Amino acid sequence: MEPDNFSSNLRRRTLAEQMADALTEAILAGHWAAGQALPTEPELAAQFAVSRAVVRDATRMLVARGLVDAQHGRGVFVTGSPLAAFGDALLLALRRAGATVWDVERFEQMVLPEVMAEAARRATDEEVAEIRRAAETYHATFAEVTGQSWDRGELTPAERERVMAAFRDLYGAFFAATHNALWALLAEPLLRLRAPRSWQTGGMTAAEFIAHERRLIDARVEAITARDPARAREVGRSLVVLPPEAEAAMRATPVGDVASIPLPLSAQVRRTF
Repeated sequence: MEPDNFSSNLRRRTLAEQMADALTEAILAGHWAAGQALPTEPELAAQFAVSRAVVRDATRMLVARGLVDAQHGRGVFVTGSPLAAFGDALLLALRRAGATVWDVERFEQMVLPEVMAEAARRATDEEVAEIRRAAETYHATFAEVTGQSWDRGELTPAERERVMAAFRDLYGAFFAATHNALWALLAEPLLRLRAPRSWQTGGMTAAEFIAHERRLIDARVEAITARDPARAREVGRSLVVLPPEAEAAMRATPVGDVASIPLPLSAQVRRTF
């Protein structure tokens, strides 16, 4: 990678994101063992030459990634989640290999319709209830974050992590309902490869944007909870068709970064996150 390109890529990432990535690499490398406390907030601020607000944002990202547990009044401790660590290691390896958002998107296009169909075929009553619960949690999180960020025009890194954590919980419930041990094991690290996509709102209000997202998610949830594999597969396939401009934007965006798509949301055939 040429130095100019490397510098340009760094400028697109916030200090909190850069700090979270650096701490992620240190945790994955075993610098801190499971259960060990990270340095204090003032110590990290001094070490990275950033404000304590940046440290707090980076810590929230690490919590959302499942790498640390923030305990009020005690500190921030490294978790023992090997799957979360594997997901972050996979993301870092893909970034070093020059992978793009499109690589993740294309993988999902091939895999998710079959996951949806198998979940529809095999989900138990308890798993259907869990899928519905996770969907409502995602909708509530998406609506809250969208409402808070609408006038700003973009999400903060911490807000993106909140939405993506709820997204991973929902899709993790889909994977678990397949009753396939490999899918269930790989769901968390695979879902950690996904980053939000930024579409133009095209004059939409926040309420319209939220309703649009709910319709797309509920189409999948209803197909699975109806236990209709053919419908679930077809819904999955119909939601993975993207216009050429969206594909081009994803091909130009490194994996893990937010792809900015120069189209109004009305041109979208698939989901936003």
